[in-house]
Amino acid sequence: MKVSEYMKKHGLTDEKLDAMAAPYESGDYTSEDGKVYTGSHIDSVGKRRVTVVYNAADTQRVASIARSKGVKPAVIYREALDRYLATV
Repeated sequence: MKVSEYMKKHGLTDEKLDAMAAPYESGDYTSEDGKVYTGSHIDSVGKRRVTVVYNAADTQRVASIARSKGVKPAVIYREALDRYLATV
């Protein structure tokens, strides 16, 4: 779906979006729990994205394993890291 179609479907206009964003952008927004997070949502939930380069054959094997288990490759990488960290 195109952005314009989504906006029309939900009754959104550029003006409405600007008005909704204004409190966030000015720093005047307060959430129900009183916390406003800035930056990556991943950092705010205690996670951090990292980039790791693996051998192509290994990544193909991980992709194959993930498909056979019905999960994303990231799950396999996380499980492997968890197991390694449990041993050190």
